[in-house]
Amino acid sequence: MGLFDNLVGAFLKLTDPTPEYTGPRCLLERNSVGGCDKCQQVCPHQAINLQSFTVEIDEVKCTSCGLCTAVCPGLALEFPLGPIQEKLHRGRGQLRCSKAPGAGDEIHCLGQLTPGVLAEAGSRYGPLTLAHGDCASCRIGGPAIPERLGWAVEEGKKYFPGLEVLIQQDALRGAEVGRREFFGAMFGGARRSAAELVPNLPLPEEPYEDKRAELPPELRLRKVAAYRAQEVRWPRIAVAEGCTLCPVCTNVCPTKAVERERDTVEGLSEEYVLKLNVSACTGCGACVESCPPQVISLVEATREEVLGEPLELYRGMPPWYDL
Repeated sequence: MGLFDNLVGAFLKLTDPTPEYTGPRCLLERNSVGGCDKCQQVCPHQAINLQSFTVEIDEVKCTSCGLCTAVCPGLALEFPLGPIQEKLHRGRGQLRCSKAPGAGDEIHCLGQLTPGVLAEAGSRYGPLTLAHGDCASCRIGGPAIPERLGWAVEEGKKYFPGLEVLIQQDALRGAEVGRREFFGAMFGGARRSAAELVPNLPLPEEPYEDKRAELPPELRLRKVAAYRAQEVRWPRIAVAEGCTLCPVCTNVCPTKAVERERDTVEGLSEEYVLKLNVSACTGCGACVESCPPQVISLVEATREEVLGEPLELYRGMPPWYDL
């Protein structure tokens, strides 16, 4: 690649940033059995390298299509979801990609739409309309975008079963926008664009584990959608008899959904308890694959479990406690 191509690639990065990567939420870095290569497999431009057991993104090859952010089971790859939500709000549930004709708000690529974004928007605006251009010839996301978007819709139905989405290649009509909304959107967009061009200030390094503690925006959107739904099909884990209360499941969990606590029983001895924050569970299956006695399985949670207190999965005395 020549100097000119490098300069063009660097310039394009001003408007097409790579996804933000949170290593502690990556199943590779969590040493999950079987690992994970979903982001690499879905990337249409071979921009992701996993050779060092972490995610390295080639900033020149990456086109910001967003496909990797939608499939990442640990939500380790993310684009800012706020601007996408705002555009769906202005469009009253209508949105188009940057290559699609028509009116209304647009995003760089519809591949950036995650299950949580779709579920929350569907719970607020009803049926959604998404317009895409000629994906077969597009250099951003490529021909796989409609299929992957359909997958994201089906995933979104786990959190809001009433989700309805029309995916079309026709021109998007766009929602009617008043003068006040138009100028507000114009000035708001200018402020965001200016802020995005300013480089981030260096921040002090956070402790590695603390980066898992905060609920990712994607999970917060899924929970909002579940709150508006009458029932959900949220994935969660269940633990059967035979659990040794080892810390493997808590160690591989990318979002700290599973916690192991020591509970002192008055007048007796100490027990260990496995608890699950259902709204933090992504259904990634890392604990299922990594569990030494293989007693963990994926099931569906109820709406009450998602919105309620952490569930007690298992309680007992570890077999290694008296060794």
